[in-house]
Amino acid sequence: MLDLRRLSILVTVADEGSFTAAAERLYMTQSAVSQQMALLERDAGLDLFRRVARGVELTAAGKLLTGRARGLLGESLAVEQELHRLAHGGREVRLAAFVSAGVELLPQTFRAFMARCPDSQLVVRDTSGEALSLLGNGEVDAVLMWDYDFEPLPPDHRFARIHLADDPMMVVLPARHPLAAQERVRLADLAADKWVTRAHRALYGQEPYEKMFRIAGFEPDIVFRAADYHILQGMVATGLGVSMAPRLSLYPHRSDVVVLPMTEPAISRAITVWTLPQMAEVSPVSDLIDALREAATDLIGERAGASGQASSGQS
Repeated sequence: MLDLRRLSILVTVADEGSFTAAAERLYMTQSAVSQQMALLERDAGLDLFRRVARGVELTAAGKLLTGRARGLLGESLAVEQELHRLAHGGREVRLAAFVSAGVELLPQTFRAFMARCPDSQLVVRDTSGEALSLLGNGEVDAVLMWDYDFEPLPPDHRFARIHLADDPMMVVLPARHPLAAQERVRLADLAADKWVTRAHRALYGQEPYEKMFRIAGFEPDIVFRAADYHILQGMVATGLGVSMAPRLSLYPHRSDVVVLPMTEPAISRAITVWTLPQMAEVSPVSDLIDALREAATDLIGERAGASGQASSGQS
């Protein structure tokens, strides 16, 4: 009988193209991955891999087994999630979300979700660590994530990636800044300013703000890296420097800063929810996805109006 855990490792090896890369993703040693794949080949009775210069390639048998394994693993996880739901009365939905979503996006989502599913319970946790592993391990039913348009998250064939809204980057200026009365600001026009940036992890090798500045064509003078977006706004308000931030993160909006749309380049991040393909159309998970989309769309629209009012108030 084929072991589901080994099949899961097989899928990761297929995605990564080598035992070493798969081991890093799975937090295993390379020798452990190699041993598990040797055992899987023994169980299958066929060679599943051929060694190449930079890793491994799947044989015909390996491609067949990998394709079937994806379906089996998805169905197995879906069954586990359905059983969990039945054990909690059939109406509990577990969501993992990035921390700043808890300021306004999640409260508005909760209201929209409860209007749709008044008998359901929404359980939320943050996505510290490897977010998709929570979904892959069956610990949550959906994961709320973001990624920048210039650095998208790699696809994961185990999950459905559902786009909710595009969250544009906005320029954040002190109220007395010379460009505060503009309708839009070109990022390069702020090249000579001092900068306050958000300190967060790099997605794939490069800190996102550094990548944005490089796209805009200049090296900034960064004088402060804020731990969160509230601190970022506070430092800008003092006149320490200028900044930029995603629109959804700028709540509440301070009255002593001006938030303006960015042009050249216009950068945004995608707000997405990830779930199992088998669960995306099943209530109450589908109702949660609809509530998330409604809340994200409403908030981005509202913030755009608020930003316009703030900039015109400074003119």
